[in-house]
Amino acid sequence: NFNMLRQFGTPALMVPLGMAGDAPIKNWAGIAGKDFSEAELELIGGEAVVAQQERRYACYRCPIGCGGHMKEGSGEYQYEAGAHKPEYETLAMFGSSCLNCNLESIIKVNDICNRYGLDTISTGAVIAMAIECYENGIISKEDTDGLEMSWGNHQAIVAMTERIAKREGFGAVLADGAKVAAERIGKGADQFAMHIQGQELPAHNPRFGFHWALGYRMDPTPARHTQGPGRPPRGLPIPEYDRNSQSGMQPGYKLAHSFSHVVQSLGLCIFVYWALPHIDPLMESIKAVTGWEVTFDELFKTGERITNMRQAFNVREGLNALQFHIPDRILGKPPQEEGPLKGITLDEETIDGEYLAAMGWDPVTAKPGRSKLEELGLTDVVGALWP
Repeated sequence: NFNMLRQFGTPALMVPLGMAGDAPIKNWAGIAGKDFSEAELELIGGEAVVAQQERRYACYRCPIGCGGHMKEGSGEYQYEAGAHKPEYETLAMFGSSCLNCNLESIIKVNDICNRYGLDTISTGAVIAMAIECYENGIISKEDTDGLEMSWGNHQAIVAMTERIAKREGFGAVLADGAKVAAERIGKGADQFAMHIQGQELPAHNPRFGFHWALGYRMDPTPARHTQGPGRPPRGLPIPEYDRNSQSGMQPGYKLAHSFSHVVQSLGLCIFVYWALPHIDPLMESIKAVTGWEVTFDELFKTGERITNMRQAFNVREGLNALQFHIPDRILGKPPQEEGPLKGITLDEETIDGEYLAAMGWDPVTAKPGRSKLEELGLTDVVGALWP
């Protein structure tokens, strides 16, 4: 619903996705609706955020205009008027994942991260990891500069975010992300580090949407929600499949993913792309701007070339996505016993295997096949991968 995005921006997603099991709860180990209730989600949801918003803003001529600037912080946390509205990812990573329902603290950490150039997904993830380490006795107040890094302690969350930004005290331990922080802490901290290949997971649960499981591992830049196919417009000939099954989605994912790469290469906003009533206006707009009489098939091949080129680069550098480790709790091992994700465990072999077959990539090395590369006209890549 793009009217919802226009009114609230991405914070509109916080309550519905939190209750559905898509948003991370308690560093991905919690149960939606139980460990973080609907009432707590509402405190950091769209209506609560907009109540603190000073004014909306939009990219030039955008029909959606999802952005916003916040009022001046006048309570416990001080920030200037005009601080950026926190997005869904920020609300989830510093909110539900840390069991924190104090909205002003999230606006504050969002402002800190923006001013220091920190990614809010990664910073929120490493804070949640530190909290779980603290709660399990792996680190103590002596390690954390006297901060009580307990669930929902928004004062400690803000203070530690400032330390990370300045690389001060324990913040210096956390400042390079969850993977490196877990290695520095030791003592089993790695079990609470939610990352793939050093990239912290964004706030969409692959047990809720199986396509996330595919993209988080098999995309050449793993654990990034914006590299998936998203919600493509009508007109893409995506084969029918059972959305409750982990099998059968891969051919459609390939098609939608290819178009997603095209859209990003064109510099278009993915929200506007998703809002298109049909895929045809995309071709019409390309023609209007460039004069290129592009066809649907040409765009698809362009996206497929991008996907294969990115994968070929990783393979050439010795990376095999099938060897990337995904934390067990992300996979649902063991599955949750209650809540919206009850009983769900991801079948990596099916999810990844069907995708490799659809792409024409090797089932063991994930190397793009010679025939596929030749079909796409990537003859120079053939020479690099298949000497």
